[in-house]
Amino acid sequence: MKIAKPPARPWTSDDVAELGQLLDAGKAPAEIAVALNRTRLAIYARLQKLYRKRARAARLLENRLKAEAK
Repeated sequence: MKIAKPPARPWTSDDVAELGQLLDAGKAPAEIAVALNRTRLAIYARLQKLYRKRARAARLLENRLKAEAK
């Protein structure tokens, strides 16, 4: 029998900002999870999403600069 898990809470801009501040302060994912009242897996998932978004933006900028240089 599976145990139902509570529905995921959406991330607010305040949550993301606090996540960044806690990371800058050198906090571990487990500590961040407690501070934000989320699971460690939720923290890892959000970080992965943010890093992918940042990497995609960097690739787009790089491609645009290469196109302008031609």
